Amino acid sequence: MMKPFLILFSLLLFSCSGKQEEKIVEKETEIIGSYLTHHKFKNTKENFDKINVDLLGIKTDKLQDGYNDILIFNEATNYQISKEGKYIKIGNDILPDLDNVKASINSNQKHPYFEELLTLNKIIYQNDLTSILSVATKNPDLATDLVVLFNYEKNEALFNSAVKNIENWDDIEQSSRLSFVFYNNNTNSFKIREKLLESLKSKDSFLYALTTYLADNKDNIVKTNGIEHSSIEKAIAYLLQLGFTGKENVDIQSDKSYLLLNNVYISHPELKKSFQKNNYYGYTSLEKYSKDYSLLQEDNQEKKYSTIVDPDGFTNLRKDKNTTAQILQKIKTGEQVEVLDQNGDWWLVVSKEGKKGYVHKSRIKSE
Repeated sequence: MMKPFLILFSLLLFSCSGKQEEKIVEKETEIIGSYLTHHKFKNTKENFDKINVDLLGIKTDKLQDGYNDILIFNEATNYQISKEGKYIKIGNDILPDLDNVKASINSNQKHPYFEELLTLNKIIYQNDLTSILSVATKNPDLATDLVVLFNYEKNEALFNSAVKNIENWDDIEQSSRLSFVFYNNNTNSFKIREKLLESLKSKDSFLYALTTYLADNKDNIVKTNGIEHSSIEKAIAYLLQLGFTGKENVDIQSDKSYLLLNNVYISHPELKKSFQKNNYYGYTSLEKYSKDYSLLQEDNQEKKYSTIVDPDGFTNLRKDKNTTAQILQKIKTGEQVEVLDQNGDWWLVVSKEGKKGYVHKSRIKSE
């Protein structure tokens, strides 16, 4: 007999909790809105709607009341958008101790979070030059988010600040990775970001990692991020071509761009067939070095390749034939290696990075 009462009580608690959360969101929205207005930021509905669609690919009429997470290619970011307040918020949590926050704002105390939030919105919705130059010189991380996540390419100083700040691929969050390759708004959906990628050309290690990421994860990207297979393959082709741009005589034994092409084709031979079917998308250098690759493969057709299989997700390439030998590198499961000698329990192999060493035969699946 108690079950209906418990269910009703739970529903009442849930309803009260929901209403309380709505009130807190409304309070924060009011505080942020008051701060923005006091600092001469005013956003009309027409401007809010237009910028959201043109720059961010967000349709305001699809937004729910309260805060909405800003998703980039279905990946969560550290930003939310408020339809009622007509602003973008940094962070996904309600600010703590709103009463004290309101009091500090009313007493004109400095508040770095609100200053950054104001700057972000002034740039996105007003193209405010003072804010742009401030971020370009003092806040490279925000500059990077503006350019990469929010497609903001209207100011060269801000753009160059972002490019300079981009260094280590491992530091890039999952939600940002595809935004280096494609515009994420509706206007330029799945269009390759040639300006950004060309500006990153000198950072070959970063582009190497980006290209490898696309090639190794293309099926999952199609499934998770909703990007068409053909768009990913064309982007990989563009990145490979970019590495050859400006080069005349490439040494295929040492040039990083050719080694990348070689590794992509070894790990993903289907890509070479797809590029050829699409006439290499008109990328002449990609076509030339792809044909060179084919000729070399014919000359080296006696080479043997096998695939790494390890339940840990990677195996160790060692300097000698024992488990205590120096580890030269870690090779991921699924990657191909060239087998030079398969006698005994330890096989001599060459990784796709060109490193030679030994892997236990139990971690190798012969083709």
